[in-house]
Amino acid sequence: MNKTQKIARFNLIVILIALTLSAIAVSAFYFIVDLPIRRALGGLGFLGIAGLMGLSPVLFGKRRGQISFDERDQLIHIRATIVAYSVFWLVFAAACMIPWWILETGAKIPVVVLPAMLAGGFIIVQLVQSVATLVQYGLAGKGEKS
Repeated sequence: MNKTQKIARFNLIVILIALTLSAIAVSAFYFIVDLPIRRALGGLGFLGIAGLMGLSPVLFGKRRGQISFDERDQLIHIRATIVAYSVFWLVFAAACMIPWWILETGAKIPVVVLPAMLAGGFIIVQLVQSVATLVQYGLAGKGEKS
C-alpha cells in the first residue's frame, strides 16, 4: 500500500469516526436528554475530530529510498480530485436551492448555516476523494507491498 492509499484510508477512517460520534451525540442530546434541536446540534462539535486529517502527511511522510508518487499515482489523485469537487458542487448547489424551493420567498435562513455548509463541503470533498482514491487503486493490493 503506497502513501496515497494510506492517507486516503486514514482520512476515511477519521471522517467516519467524526460523523458517527456527531450523529450519536446529536441523537442522544435530542432524544435522551430532551434538549431542543438548536442545543442538541452542539453534538456536531465532534466533527472537530476531522481536523486530524491534517496529520496524514506527517504520519505517512516520504521514506528514504522509496518512490512515493509516480505518474499513475498522480493520475489517480487528479481523477479523485475531479470526482470529489464534482460531487461537492452538486451537493452545494442542492444545499443552496432546496431551501429556496421549500421555503417561501421572504424566508430568512440563520447565518449559522453558512459555516455549517463550509464544514460540510470540506468533509464531502475529503470523503469522496478518499473513496475515489481507494476505488481506483482497487480493493486488493495488486502486487504492492505494505
